Amino acid sequence: MERLDLPTLTAILGDLVESLPDLPSDVAASGLAVHTDHLRPGVAFVALAGARGHGVAYADAALAAGAPFLLSDRPHPRAVLVRDAHEALARLGRHARGTRHGAVVGVTGSVGKTTTKTLLGAALDAFTSPGNINTPAALACVLVDAWLHHEPERPLVVELGIDRDGEMADLLDLVAPSHGVLTAIAEAHLAGIGTLADVAREKGRLIDAAPAGRYVGQSAWPHLQGAQRAGATLVGLGDGVPGGTLDRDAPRLHALLRRPDGGEARVSVDLPGPGAPYAEAALLALQVAIDLGVAPGAAAERIAAAHPEPHRLQVHTVGALTLLDDAYNANPASMRAALEVLEHLPRPHAAVVGDMRELGDRSVSAHAELGRALVDAGLSAVWFVGPESRAAFDAAHDLRERHRVADADAMIAALAALPERGSLLVKGSRSIGLERLVAALLAGREHPVRA
Repeated sequence: MERLDLPTLTAILGDLVESLPDLPSDVAASGLAVHTDHLRPGVAFVALAGARGHGVAYADAALAAGAPFLLSDRPHPRAVLVRDAHEALARLGRHARGTRHGAVVGVTGSVGKTTTKTLLGAALDAFTSPGNINTPAALACVLVDAWLHHEPERPLVVELGIDRDGEMADLLDLVAPSHGVLTAIAEAHLAGIGTLADVAREKGRLIDAAPAGRYVGQSAWPHLQGAQRAGATLVGLGDGVPGGTLDRDAPRLHALLRRPDGGEARVSVDLPGPGAPYAEAALLALQVAIDLGVAPGAAAERIAAAHPEPHRLQVHTVGALTLLDDAYNANPASMRAALEVLEHLPRPHAAVVGDMRELGDRSVSAHAELGRALVDAGLSAVWFVGPESRAAFDAAHDLRERHRVADADAMIAALAALPERGSLLVKGSRSIGLERLVAALLAGREHPVRA
């Protein structure tokens, strides 16, 4: 195992280092973290400047949690003081990336990237970025973790998420992926990126940058340029598309994919979640794994045993109620996908839908479209949560039963009004906090869960 001690840090960071703490030279970190909630004993804390303050304010809390030292551009007795902490962290990340000899797969997309990353990591038996960590600073810590603890030949799968124009270039400079997976192009983070065409341009940079393998989901394919398609592998569901078919009752995927030698690989896999979103993620994972030399059957078994991140189309049973928990995030495309999954669950159908945030000028019209889609889906009752959902509430005037509440706390207070049978979808943008409603439902309606 490699060591991240003070001499090693000094050698990597070079002229960025301004001073070292008065610590024994053999004091070493077992990793790096930029958030105190990611700390564990032995992990050094990187104190960065942020929009609301500087991380050095949390230095003492980090040391109390077991950090051996800090990395900061603000003075502290236990800090490796650097000229620019952001650049120091990026330099460490790029150094760590340079030590890897195995495949480094970047996964991006407007929807489905975390699930695809999880299933692909399982199929490859790879080290993966945890949770939905996908920013440059956090991924630099992931790269350092891989360098310190995992063999350089082991595949690495990381999620690349963007919410502003130009951010993908920073991620690609850091991660330098050998392979790229683009799950979908859809209206998401429009407030920071721009139009749908801008989303396609930014996400498509991964396809341009991955030299060894490029994989594209069916909904992203029409948004790519001709040259991008020429060097990429299309994978999807349905006739005329290389990929497979979905048996919804199982749920089970029957895949027909190509082998590197030009032959065909037929394999079936029990999916760890419901509907087309999991099937499409599994198809992408299978194709990448097959191309990287994993036997199709072995990849299928690993995918079946994977544990997707919480609040991504998870199905729970709460008494006579089937709860479809998709509370992690929301945009127009993922809302449509969730309603399609709900369609195949026990009736009657109801939903709690929160705001779809960061849609910019498209917010009102997109929420109105959602309201009409909820009517078309034949839902028996819908609760709308958050100020931006007003447009959805107004457009859904033909619903048999509709309610509008201010926030997640108000929704939790109305827990007893939710249906006790049939199926209930809970979905909204992460900032709405509807995962707390899910927790309250699972814990028992008489025990609301608060932050």
